[in-house]
Amino acid sequence: MRKIDLCLSSEGAEVILATSSDEKHPPENMIDGNPETFWTTTGMFPQEFIICFHKHVRIERLVIQSYF
Repeated sequence: MRKIDLCLSSEGAEVILATSSDEKHPPENMIDGNPETFWTTTGMFPQEFIICFHKHVRIERLVIQSYF
């Protein structure tokens, strides 16, 4: 059975809140499926985001990549 990444905008996921945003690297980049794009936070820590799934999902794995 092929695993589907339900945390993609192409699968209906949506970033409904982000505590910071950058014009060149908006929060929506987190879920666009492109490994070359990213969300840049601005300001102090901590930063938060909320991703909305438009159906019930079972989360089996969570991957967060952070640099610098």
